[in-house]
Amino acid sequence: MQSVFFRKNKMRAKPGFTLVELLVVIAIIGILVGLLLPAVQAAREAARRMSCSNNLKNIGLAMHNYHDTFQGLPPGYINNKATTNGPVSGEYSQWAWGAFILPFIEQAPMHDQLQVGTISLSAALTPGGPSDRTALLATPIDTFICPSDSGPEVHKTDDQLRDSADAWQDVAKSNYIALNTTQRWHSGGRLTGPDTGVTNQWGAGPGNGDKPNGCFMRDRSIRFRDILDGTSNTLLVGERVYQYTNPSGTPTICRAGVAIGNEISNEQLSIRRSLGTLTSAINSTDANTCIHGFAGPHPGGIMFVLGDASVRFISETIDHSPVHNGGTDAVDSTMERLGSREDGQSVGSF
Repeated sequence: MQSVFFRKNKMRAKPGFTLVELLVVIAIIGILVGLLLPAVQAAREAARRMSCSNNLKNIGLAMHNYHDTFQGLPPGYINNKATTNGPVSGEYSQWAWGAFILPFIEQAPMHDQLQVGTISLSAALTPGGPSDRTALLATPIDTFICPSDSGPEVHKTDDQLRDSADAWQDVAKSNYIALNTTQRWHSGGRLTGPDTGVTNQWGAGPGNGDKPNGCFMRDRSIRFRDILDGTSNTLLVGERVYQYTNPSGTPTICRAGVAIGNEISNEQLSIRRSLGTLTSAINSTDANTCIHGFAGPHPGGIMFVLGDASVRFISETIDHSPVHNGGTDAVDSTMERLGSREDGQSVGSF
């Protein structure tokens, strides 16, 4: 039988880690984490980018389904009450392209609850009114949100929309904006001007002879046959992030947009809501131009869905000579040719 003294000495002889060994193990773990963390972050961003691409793909397919149903793409937004001589009729004032495609992105119940085409958006935005839909309009829709955007999902201070009492109301954010034009805009209405020859059921145009050359504008529905450059060579919808870190390491606030509706009281504000232009460079570092252009959270460029519903990543270094960066209104660069539906020029590789 072992003595108590022998058993205690045996317990003392049990091996263990020394302090030096423990520090070495911790150092190795730290090195491994440092090596693996960038790869993990890259994998997460790749997954987010894939999800963003799927969102744009679904938007592109929804555009096609809408076109098949109504013989045209949805208008950028509606300013006038629809007449009865078109495919739809009713009160469409202030609703934008995002509201029109809701039934085609598995959001038919929301479309029905909002009563798009039965009540105006300003009425739906009026809290306490008979058509109050404020809670619904402040509900984010996953298909309109890029998972890489770290900004708020609801506009609470900037880029809200006005109700029927001219008060600002919260609305859900959209990271996807419909392309209006490659040319400069002004208060006279170029941004949402008339398009001669395109079927219109929302009354007369705003009286400006300069028409946008993109696929989405006010009170107009563009048909695929109006896209003379081919659907595979024409951009429909692209990204606008709430904010991104520019090359200098500081944030640029672009404020994203609103797909569901638009600000009617000021036409210029429509480019900060449902529509966008290519008058500034992709990922512009100037917040004054970024808010009406296209910018994304993905390194190196942004994603667009084209007229054939394909999704392409467009590099921020693409050939582009926008108006606000020393260019002219002429469609004389690859990016501008992609943005124009009828310039008749060869796009080339991009």
